[in-house]
Amino acid sequence: MPAKALNRRFFLLQAIMMLIDCITVAYISPILVSFGYSKLQIGQVMTLGALAATLARPLWGFLNDRFSCAKQVTLGGTAVGIACYFLLTWGGGQMGLTTIAVMGLYITVVCMMNFVDSWALRLINGGASLNYGATRAGGSLSYALGAVIFGMVVSRWGFRPGNVALWVLWILMCVVALSLPNPPPASHLDQKPVTLLQGFRTLRSNRVYWVMLAALFLCTLASGSMESFYSVLILSAGGTEQHVGFALFLQATSELPVMFGYSRLRSRLHLSAAPLMAVSMLCYALKALTLASAGSLNIILVAALFQALSFALFTPACVDFMLETVPGEYLAMGHLLFLAIGQGIGAVAGNALSGILSEYLGMAWMFRTVGFLALLASVLACCSAKMLKRRNFS
Repeated sequence: MPAKALNRRFFLLQAIMMLIDCITVAYISPILVSFGYSKLQIGQVMTLGALAATLARPLWGFLNDRFSCAKQVTLGGTAVGIACYFLLTWGGGQMGLTTIAVMGLYITVVCMMNFVDSWALRLINGGASLNYGATRAGGSLSYALGAVIFGMVVSRWGFRPGNVALWVLWILMCVVALSLPNPPPASHLDQKPVTLLQGFRTLRSNRVYWVMLAALFLCTLASGSMESFYSVLILSAGGTEQHVGFALFLQATSELPVMFGYSRLRSRLHLSAAPLMAVSMLCYALKALTLASAGSLNIILVAALFQALSFALFTPACVDFMLETVPGEYLAMGHLLFLAIGQGIGAVAGNALSGILSEYLGMAWMFRTVGFLALLASVLACCSAKMLKRRNFS
């Protein structure tokens, strides 16, 4: 497929995927608040969802490496996720059904966003001219528009109209995804198929990978807490669902310059991916500490702009870090295992920690605590960068 057509279609795929995420996952916390759940209960439900995604991610990655099924898995997984959103919005707030629905959304929609990234990784490793940062900007743009529009819809009609929009988006996703190529199944140089056990053995000896993974775990204690409680903080400060939508719009639009300019930024700075990941973790820390000391709703909303140098910088840098440190035949598995342990288990621990701290000490102390942990994460990421530099020169 010509490079221009490939980039255009992947741009559309990312845009649709992030719009689905905006309607479903981004509004889980406000939905739970509308059910009357306490902060501790919200933390418990989000913890179970993150745990489910943690267990699922390496298996999704193995499927992407072992078989040529990226578009089939993406479409099937997203369809199941949309069904889980229906269960969440029509389940009446019952704890059991709500928990199952949230876990289903994490296993499918959350994992599918990472799966699409691994799809891109495999195509890039296979020689495709895919500008990941620019295509990922399509997701940020659609997320920004979707957050504002859906925020207004929720304020007037509630969360249930999202069910209709999701199935329309899924049909559009089918049209786009089926026109994209599946990456070929990965294999060793001796043409033996990859195996799950061999993948774990290969990754186990990669020290640079594991130090950065530890940094990601600590950082996710902050980013996961902010993701779960940012909308709760807005609502508790007197905001509405429309304010939540505006905050998500600010977050997503702030990502666009960095996403579009990532390749140029990296080439001008002459840096590997690891130092950029360290900077992104530092910005997560600054955002958490800003939220901890926020004295008004306006400051809480403006804090969304930290997204430009946190998530927007981390996401393409993480893809490059995988290409620099993980063998090609295990790229998808290495990427999703990295996210499963770093972001998945980090989110499980972070949601549990933030739920307890916010319930008993208040959200300000919770954000201070996770902000300090993100600072430690930035230090660890710098250590990983130095290790990688020494390894490349040895």
